[in-house]
Amino acid sequence: MRSFLLSMLIVLVAGCSTNTSGISANSEARDNNQWLIVDNFGLGRRLTILDARTVEEGDRLRGFATVKSTASSTQKLQYRFYWFDEKGVQLDLANTPWHPLALHGHQEIQVQSVALDTRADSFKVYIREVKN
Repeated sequence: MRSFLLSMLIVLVAGCSTNTSGISANSEARDNNQWLIVDNFGLGRRLTILDARTVEEGDRLRGFATVKSTASSTQKLQYRFYWFDEKGVQLDLANTPWHPLALHGHQEIQVQSVALDTRADSFKVYIREVKN
């Protein structure tokens, strides 16, 4: 009986947990590393990141990523950019906020961010689902 109750408690806790993982893409694949990483396979079946690139604007970098829905329904998402220097060291240390993104069925949209640090050389964009 005790093991049954413990099993039920584990099932309840696991059922109530929220999956905050998502997908990410690097603007620069270093040393032939994978540039698109899917941590949430359910989300990975419903959207993809087509490209991730940077352009120089004065002494700053602007990062762009093209996101495409492969689902027919609207998805409530959030995205965030992480900036790195030329050695791959993260510069912003989680100072950038999550931005809301409503991606409609089969829509393709470009998200962007400007690096606040002039040492920025590349970025990683991370997209996750918003659960209500």
